[in-house]
Amino acid sequence: MNEQEKKSYLTRYHEAKEKGVPFFPDIIFKDVIVSLLVFVLLIALARVVGVPLEARADPADTNYTPRPEWYFMFLFQLLKYFPGNLEVIGVMVIPTLMILLLLVLPYIDRSPKRHYMNRPWASLAALAVVGGIATLTVLAVLEAPPPQVTAGADQAALLYSKNCSNCHGPSIDVPPGTDLHQLIAGGKHAGMPAWGGDLSTDEIDALAGFIVSPKGSALYTSQCGSCHELTVLAAGNPLELQRVLDQGPDYPPHTGVQVQRWSDTLSVSERNALLNFLAAPDGQRLFAVNCAGCHGHGVVFSGDEKQLRTLIADGGQHLAMPAWRGTLTEGDLVTLAAYVVDPAATPAGQTLFEQHCSTCHGDHVPASPDKDTARKVIATGGGHVTMPVWGTVLTPEQLDALVTYTLAAGQGGGAAAGGQLYAQNCSPCHGQFGEGGPNPTRAGDIIAPISSAEFLKTRDDITLRAIISQGQPNFGMSPFGAANGGPLSDDEVDAVVSFMRSWEANPPVELPTEVAQAQAAALTGDQLFTNVCSRCHGPLGEGGIGPALNTPAFQAKYDDQALYDLISKGHAASQMIAWGEVLTTEQIQQLVRYVRALQPGQDPMTFSGAVLPLLQEKCAVCHAADIKLGGWDSSSYKAVMTTGDNSPVVVPGDVSASLLAQKVLGTHTQGKIMPPSGKMTAWNIQLITDWIAAGAPDN
Repeated sequence: MNEQEKKSYLTRYHEAKEKGVPFFPDIIFKDVIVSLLVFVLLIALARVVGVPLEARADPADTNYTPRPEWYFMFLFQLLKYFPGNLEVIGVMVIPTLMILLLLVLPYIDRSPKRHYMNRPWASLAALAVVGGIATLTVLAVLEAPPPQVTAGADQAALLYSKNCSNCHGPSIDVPPGTDLHQLIAGGKHAGMPAWGGDLSTDEIDALAGFIVSPKGSALYTSQCGSCHELTVLAAGNPLELQRVLDQGPDYPPHTGVQVQRWSDTLSVSERNALLNFLAAPDGQRLFAVNCAGCHGHGVVFSGDEKQLRTLIADGGQHLAMPAWRGTLTEGDLVTLAAYVVDPAATPAGQTLFEQHCSTCHGDHVPASPDKDTARKVIATGGGHVTMPVWGTVLTPEQLDALVTYTLAAGQGGGAAAGGQLYAQNCSPCHGQFGEGGPNPTRAGDIIAPISSAEFLKTRDDITLRAIISQGQPNFGMSPFGAANGGPLSDDEVDAVVSFMRSWEANPPVELPTEVAQAQAAALTGDQLFTNVCSRCHGPLGEGGIGPALNTPAFQAKYDDQALYDLISKGHAASQMIAWGEVLTTEQIQQLVRYVRALQPGQDPMTFSGAVLPLLQEKCAVCHAADIKLGGWDSSSYKAVMTTGDNSPVVVPGDVSASLLAQKVLGTHTQGKIMPPSGKMTAWNIQLITDWIAAGAPDN
């Protein structure tokens, strides 16, 4: 370029610079083009690379460390330097000032110079801001704790998050006196499912504790969770729990364990929250654990709620029994004393007890070490029972729940009413204390105890409610629920369940009842096994409470004589009684032969003795005669073969075409395995398919 061209170019440049370039459409057109290119690039990246998404947020999982996106981390790090009341400075003041500075910057900085070397203050300020953001981002990354060093997960909160929070939100307000365990197990409101079929009793207890005291759940995780798993909580004994918190490292089981002295480290409100979590304010359970030992199933109280609360809170010698000497004859005193020591051996004392003592004692017979002590207490009366000062043991919420329940029980509600209903409707077959015995509706049948610890632990409330309401016709038990043609309303069925659950604190029966030989004499080997052994060992010997009998290992472990001795003498380490005192020699020999036939792949039993009991156990919940989901009824041979929306459900001789086999095998086109609770054992499935393959006989 020569001088003339250079001079001409500079002239045009200065003229163009003085004239300028219009913002619209020239400048904005360039911006639109660049923005469009960036937009297209973002769409391409989203389509090709994708957006990485993590798992759904779980607030109960403390093993996960939540972090903001990297371009926000400096802001969160900034907040760390403004704790408490100063937080507003980091959240609002500083960001607002920076935005305002950017808005007014064009009016402050009017320098025509553009090179950064000619703008030292602006350049240094920009470097300081960028450096500060970078430094805060690096610090945020370095200071974030890795997931493996965070606290353990709150298992109760996790249960609530998975099962309850979708409908109830983060918390639930529970009125005092609510039986949360029963409510959760049985559902019964606003479309809430009965969780008793999906959650264990321990899990329901943990949920009840979390609902009434989420803070206590967090305290349990932080203070106790490192040593203790989440076991039975809501049924915890408040006296013992209070002792644990008071003694801390001095509590005997804590010997050699580094624990805090919680009476010093936790505030009163924190201790109350922890106690409410460990022993949820469930009036019925609190009464059963703490009061039923002396008061039975209810307390007759004529005062109001305030007076009862004061009585329970203050404790002390609260029962002033009259001196019965002079009112009762000497013979009556002796009879009553003998009845108190051994009620079963002194039936004549029951009338005297009901006439003179049941007003205060209800159905609970107080214990006494001997007849002389009992006679002295009855004769002289006075303040004879010292009740703990519950006001120093229970939290205010627990005390409220206990007072509410005690008043209801004293007025004939809850377990007290259930006791009366049980006596009227259930005791003729199950016995006064649930001890069982000969079945009056079926000759030769033996009713097992329903008040043993084993029975109550393995049946939740919804199962008990279903049995009472629907009955068990195959065992001679008629339906008792009004919905099934029985005499009891839903509330009355619930009251009977409450009464049965009150046995759990002190089970009246520890071992199966002794069955009279005369009642069992007519039973054959398969009948004996079905009525006597299957309750523990499974209807097919597949095991349950007791060990499996149909396995090669069990069959090889015992020869015939050892098996005979085991049945005859019982098992000292289990609840199996000595059946040699009940059954004849021939019957035990029949049992031995029957157990020997319990080999996998061999079916010594009939439809009525094997297949039908299995269907009743696994299918009757949904396919009983009065429910018939899908139109199918599993209660009898005729119903199994002829009912169902897609009948026939069973095609004799053709396993692959039988809908029943497809459902239990999981080969149905819909892919839904039955029963919904989980696939049956291989031995149970084999029994059904072998029966179908054999032509589905009615035998």
